[in-house]
Amino acid sequence: MSIAFVLVAIFSTTLGSLVVARIPKEETGLRSGVVVGFALLSMVSVWHLNLAIPSGAFPEMSLGIAALSLKLAVDPLGLTYGLIASTLWVFASIYSIGYLAGDDKQKQYFTFFLLSAGITLGLAFSGNLFTFYLFYELLTFATYPLVVHSGTKDALEAGNKYIKYSLVGASFILAGIVMLAFVTGGILDFTSLPTALARVQAGQLVVVFFLFLIGFGVKAAIMPLHGWLPAAMVAPTPVSALLHAVAVVNAGVFGILRTVYSVFGVERVQGMGVRPILLVICSLTILMGSLIALRQDVLKRRLAYSTISQLAYILLGAFLLHPLALAGAILHMIFHSTLKIVLFFSAGIVAEETGYLKVSELGGVGRILPLTMGSFGLISLGMIGMLPLSGFWSKYYLLRGSLATDSWILLVVLLVSGILNAFYFIPLTVSAFSGQAKLSPRKRTKLLWSMLAPTLVLAVLGVVLGLWPGLAWPLVSAVVNQFFSL
Repeated sequence: MSIAFVLVAIFSTTLGSLVVARIPKEETGLRSGVVVGFALLSMVSVWHLNLAIPSGAFPEMSLGIAALSLKLAVDPLGLTYGLIASTLWVFASIYSIGYLAGDDKQKQYFTFFLLSAGITLGLAFSGNLFTFYLFYELLTFATYPLVVHSGTKDALEAGNKYIKYSLVGASFILAGIVMLAFVTGGILDFTSLPTALARVQAGQLVVVFFLFLIGFGVKAAIMPLHGWLPAAMVAPTPVSALLHAVAVVNAGVFGILRTVYSVFGVERVQGMGVRPILLVICSLTILMGSLIALRQDVLKRRLAYSTISQLAYILLGAFLLHPLALAGAILHMIFHSTLKIVLFFSAGIVAEETGYLKVSELGGVGRILPLTMGSFGLISLGMIGMLPLSGFWSKYYLLRGSLATDSWILLVVLLVSGILNAFYFIPLTVSAFSGQAKLSPRKRTKLLWSMLAPTLVLAVLGVVLGLWPGLAWPLVSAVVNQFFSL
């Protein structure tokens, strides 16, 4: 498998961002074609890399910079994140074209939109901590212009909060990398770190571990490090979808997965005795995120707190340090991304077509936008963990992992969270179809199809993956086998 596909995956969208920046402002059709074309090229390259799973022949390359090295490498965990990001970016590209129709800052938006895609894949295919940190920092600066796109006071305040939180988190990560390099003699490769750390005292490693946990926990929105996420809801809806389902929050989750499994390794984390603390943090985040979501009237903020809770499911599976639980975590990383982006897309269509932003305003909206709210209601079942949606299977494996590790209390946490999800999703959908609409249907947006088509396709995908979860299993199995000898 050639490293060329890795380079194309990362740099095609980066090149695309430069092309978009050169296209005249009024050439909207050309710009839209370029955006979707480069996003598709990147996605195809990543899916081609997926063919390496059966053979296990994953490409890598290194470039020395003084005493450090930039290393790109493919492994099952990074490929999982890369497949999620590159695939959903294509759908977000198409959605953005319709959402931003008539926006006079499309050129700026799509420039940073494509740039962020390339950086995200650079993060996915980083082969050592130095490369990972470089792309992680770049992702913050590339997504900042997207958060503040509208230029309003609220957007600028949200952007400032986002960048401050992110930079503080990055400083913790950098401190952890420096300490890790000191105790290992400069070893930062993911393939070598677990072995190198076997010789290091546990006390030193606990400090490094929590530096990484805090640093990556900011983007993963672990409570109480989550403050930037609800504030960032002032961004355009496709940006919110990317922040909450694809790039930024999954970057934090991915960083923690790398920390636990690629940096320290299962045996070292078990030996440090930190698992009970980690499980308590996840459990509190799951329950508090759901409880706060229940009280939110602004729809995008409700979805934001739902995301905070759902991301903690992934971390819970990771911290249980068991193959079944890790399988649940990876499944949830895949399924949550594909489900949550549909909810944000639906919320954006409702806002654009009706002007309604609050849950309390949605009574009867389903009669005006039946496909949109139908998709929202269907996908909500997946967030709750009900068949026939894919979210059932990830939670099923998380429950099995909890039982396998004798963590019975976690069953209560997961079940209570599922009930809370039902409380803040189901009444919303019922009201949308049974309530009294307070407005007449608006004239349809010219490019509504561009928003509705990706929403419907992803909604169908949520059902398909629920009925045939085995479609995702080869990838999940490869990740589990990467870190556990089964």
